[in-house]
Amino acid sequence: MNTEPSLFKLWVRILTFRARFEDYHSLGVRHLLMGLFVCWLVGIGRYWDDPRAILLQKAGIGSVVYVFLLAALLWLTVKPIDPERFSYVGLLTFVTMTSPPAILYSIPVEKWMTLEAANQMNLRFLGIVALWRLCLWIHYLSRYGRFTGLMTAVAATLPLVFIFIALIEMNLHHVVVNIMGGIREADQSSQDAAYGALWVLGLLAFPVSCFAGIGWCVLVYQSWRDRR
Repeated sequence: MNTEPSLFKLWVRILTFRARFEDYHSLGVRHLLMGLFVCWLVGIGRYWDDPRAILLQKAGIGSVVYVFLLAALLWLTVKPIDPERFSYVGLLTFVTMTSPPAILYSIPVEKWMTLEAANQMNLRFLGIVALWRLCLWIHYLSRYGRFTGLMTAVAATLPLVFIFIALIEMNLHHVVVNIMGGIREADQSSQDAAYGALWVLGLLAFPVSCFAGIGWCVLVYQSWRDRR
């Protein structure tokens, strides 16, 4: 008798922090394909009303490319710590299945709110989605990776640092640098508060990266020593 949960039930279980080791271990090709499809749809919804978005973003391609890069970053972070457990495809599948919360970005709050109110609402959406995904990553590390507290803290923090720094350097929405000198009224959008928060977090990421990097080196050395 097949006791494997349906794709939908498994997805809900993952998003509500009820997934077990067996659930994460059962992720396969069909989960990856559906996850990429949802990621693509969410990517389209995120940028459909953003006048500053480029064609790749509006077509949802940018979001799909992003999950491949994010999975690579996460894999490079955890693979040296626990080389026998993690695979790139497994991590990619998990990352795609954390896409649904980003549907909040597609809500056009600026259509019925003032620009200032829409800014604050989109900032809340950013916070909700970012915190939700971070907690899912921590849950994945503790259940599937079976990481301890220190290992989880390092593996959760180090990728975030690189993500914040990379987003600022790439200036994906063409406004982060302008925040330093003030955004012109003609260039204002409902996403400006979120961009400002991203810029501040990027600045904080530099000192945090030093401590996270040291912790990661210690964990990698311990893993290497235990395998000898």
